[in-house]
Amino acid sequence: MPLAFPTTQEVSHIVRNRSVDPTQFIGMEFCPVRDYWSKDIEFDVLEASTGMTKAHNIGTDPKTVTLPGQSRKRYGTGYWKETYPINEEQLLFARAAGTYNQRAGRDLVMQRAKEMDDRLETRLEWLRWQPVVNGSLAVDENGVKYTVDYGIPEDNKPILEDEELWSAVTTADPLGNIDTWILLYRGTGARAVKAYYNSATAGLMAQNSKILRLLKNTQYANMLSSDNISTALKMLKPKMDFGLYDEGYTDDAGNFNPFIPDGQFIIRGQGPVGELMMDFASTISLHNGTLDQPLPGKFAVIEDESGKKKNPKIDITVGIYGLPRVFHPNWIISAKVA
Repeated sequence: MPLAFPTTQEVSHIVRNRSVDPTQFIGMEFCPVRDYWSKDIEFDVLEASTGMTKAHNIGTDPKTVTLPGQSRKRYGTGYWKETYPINEEQLLFARAAGTYNQRAGRDLVMQRAKEMDDRLETRLEWLRWQPVVNGSLAVDENGVKYTVDYGIPEDNKPILEDEELWSAVTTADPLGNIDTWILLYRGTGARAVKAYYNSATAGLMAQNSKILRLLKNTQYANMLSSDNISTALKMLKPKMDFGLYDEGYTDDAGNFNPFIPDGQFIIRGQGPVGELMMDFASTISLHNGTLDQPLPGKFAVIEDESGKKKNPKIDITVGIYGLPRVFHPNWIISAKVA
């Protein structure tokens, strides 16, 4: 009985409709993937409304006002794609399953396709966090090199020094810093809604003398740690949420790279209901749809060459085209605190 492998349509359906565990990757809460029907990305950077409607004298012409301007950004898309070959040895191993060889062949392709989709979702999460952490997206790998500047205001990228550093746990004032940064949202049309940091930064806050002093008569007095500092901060600042986030990726050299670096403290703003701070614009690809009507979204392609007499194999290609768009760069604060 010959091996029966899934078709491109079957694998594409699974890859495009897989649900990512939101407890693993949280970037989608502020940067969803949205279809964009073009090969280049163009969008408006929006400014908050200002002023109030003028008083008016009956019988006169209404006062002409000037509204805040908006700038337009345009850049090419990003291409994210890779192929995994299932070679002859792996095909023979699938055939060794005897009477279950049909299922073994399908499972082999599906398993690898899902593993590649995990890699793609990791790339998407990395792309979401780059504008938030760095204010830019810099790509320099596999012969591809470019930088996208998202125009985050300089005041929104504070760098602490000397005794202000949160690593100086006896002199630093994290809550005072946060209060100062929250004021940056005045006039932006947004308010600070959530802060993000990893365990290393959380540990520094848990050791901070001023925070410990404020919590001395609470349940956290003798048990404050990186694990519960978020709930303690929520008690001190109830109008904001605090999120510990330690996800990242392991590179080819075996080094773990957190999406939020050690010593980085992020604050995200939120404006009117339905107004996005940013998104990932998924641009069109010939791997989706047809040559006449390419479509956006994730894609998967199966090339079955298992019937060839020389070097039989099956290639699985998974990818997506697109880049993040930041509509409100002044809703992002990224502070270097240690």
